[in-house]
Amino acid sequence: MSFLQAQELKLGVFDMQKIMKESKTVANYRKDVFEKIELKRKPIQEKDEFAKAINEKLKKDGSNMPFNDRKALEEKFVNEIKEIRRMKEDLDAETLKYDRELSKNIFLEIDKIIKNIAEQEGYTVIFEKTAAGIAHYQNSVDITGKILEKLK
Repeated sequence: MSFLQAQELKLGVFDMQKIMKESKTVANYRKDVFEKIELKRKPIQEKDEFAKAINEKLKKDGSNMPFNDRKALEEKFVNEIKEIRRMKEDLDAETLKYDRELSKNIFLEIDKIIKNIAEQEGYTVIFEKTAAGIAHYQNSVDITGKILEKLK
């Protein structure tokens, strides 16, 4: 009899989607990211309102304005639109960066918890329910609740 045959095989399964949906820690991470993004979105909204005001002025008074004044206002409008686009692109890139950072931090924390549970409770192998392609498992091997409890 080999060592592997003598050793008891204990499997565990967890549901990452459930953890991401129900964890207060994950919700707090998301809230922090959302607040950071909203702070950066406000100046874009202000510039957008300013550009709309310029456009309205052009529509309303443009035909009565001196050519040079109208041309300057049109250029200002075009520049504002370009700046808004650039700011939105920057915000999109920053949002993606925050999202990646959030995921990395969450996965590192969950990984530590899983390893701790595995050591404490003697699991041989732990699978993530959807990524492992598991077609069936007994609920007794599902450790999602334990992960959620320790993640709080």
